[in-house]
Amino acid sequence: LSFGSLLETALDLAEKLNTSVVNMRFVKPIDESVILEMASRHNLIITLEDNVIMGGAGSAVSEVLAKHQILIKTLHLGLPDNYQEHGTREELLADAGLDKTSILEKISQIYPLRDCERKSAHVVSGKFGNKP
Repeated sequence: LSFGSLLETALDLAEKLNTSVVNMRFVKPIDESVILEMASRHNLIITLEDNVIMGGAGSAVSEVLAKHQILIKTLHLGLPDNYQEHGTREELLADAGLDKTSILEKISQIYPLRDCERKSAHVVSGKFGNKP
């Protein structure tokens, strides 16, 4: 579930993995129906945002899953809850572990990437938006 400007990163990574990508165009109101649909069709929910993880979009997704008593493996990727140094966007994302290599490494720690088949990304838009 991609929130914000990291959608292109999510789409690029989805080309390497057996994944679906959802363009979650809004955090508020959160699109519960899309979250529930993805949880019913997948074994892992990954949220990707260029915002602080604590209290961010990933937290909202976890709240929806908890509200509906859905137990599913989740991985929230975003900025750490601390002061960010100055630098280019690419440098800051890499420092926060939000570059493609770091994201793949974090995913591989909880999901065996060797089991993934190469295929095109499956893109779904949230109910409030159009195609990305």
